[in-house]
Amino acid sequence: MKKLPYRHPVSVAAHRGDQAKYAENTREAFAAAIACGCDMIETDIHMTRDNVLILMHDHTVDRTTDGTGLIADYTYEELCRLNCNKNGAFSEVPTLDEFLALCKEHDMMVNLEIKEYFTPGNEDRCRLCVEQTLALVEKYNWVEKTIINSFDAYVLEYTDEISGGKYLLHGFYPYSIMSNVKRNPDEYLYCACIFDDGNADCYNYLKEHGIEPWAGAGVKTKEHFDLCVKLGAVLFTSNDPETAMQYLDELGNR
Repeated sequence: MKKLPYRHPVSVAAHRGDQAKYAENTREAFAAAIACGCDMIETDIHMTRDNVLILMHDHTVDRTTDGTGLIADYTYEELCRLNCNKNGAFSEVPTLDEFLALCKEHDMMVNLEIKEYFTPGNEDRCRLCVEQTLALVEKYNWVEKTIINSFDAYVLEYTDEISGGKYLLHGFYPYSIMSNVKRNPDEYLYCACIFDDGNADCYNYLKEHGIEPWAGAGVKTKEHFDLCVKLGAVLFTSNDPETAMQYLDELGNR
């Protein structure tokens, strides 16, 4: 089975970049994540009205910019006028294209969470977003260091279908957290982020099915990291990657 090229026994992914230092999903947050030496950067993909893939978590721009409204209602040029660091110096919305170029330059693994879901009225946009995401990953020849992630199982199943199983896929456990589940995720998942991250049964289920158990941004204390590692977590997605790596180093896992 294909594996991500891990450099440490337990890895750390910067959640939307290094949020402890800069606004999420900004160029500055991504640069800080690279500078602190994390293993991977997780980010979120949306598509503008004119089909440009940009990096922002929410479906609207309200929380993370000085604008209002749905991302899908903005052209890329219009989005670029918004400040993604709404409480500080101007920071323009990053694109997936430039993010992948940055990550390849620094040999950084990437976790791409696709946020265009297969919901009524959004079916074509969802498929196009998946197709364009994979095309950009292949443009940079970064398939081996990329994982595709979504809460929408349709996105994962469609990725698996059109790529012939080429991509490593990231889901969530319990599987009831995901929408549009048609196939058994045991068949195609490489890893799953466990929401009940202190539950040994969740880790055991995934390990028994050959799926890597990952833990999410809710893990913040050294004791919590220690517990999750002992249960079987092999990667943590963290809002504060530098502190996460420090704790893991002190616990002997880096």
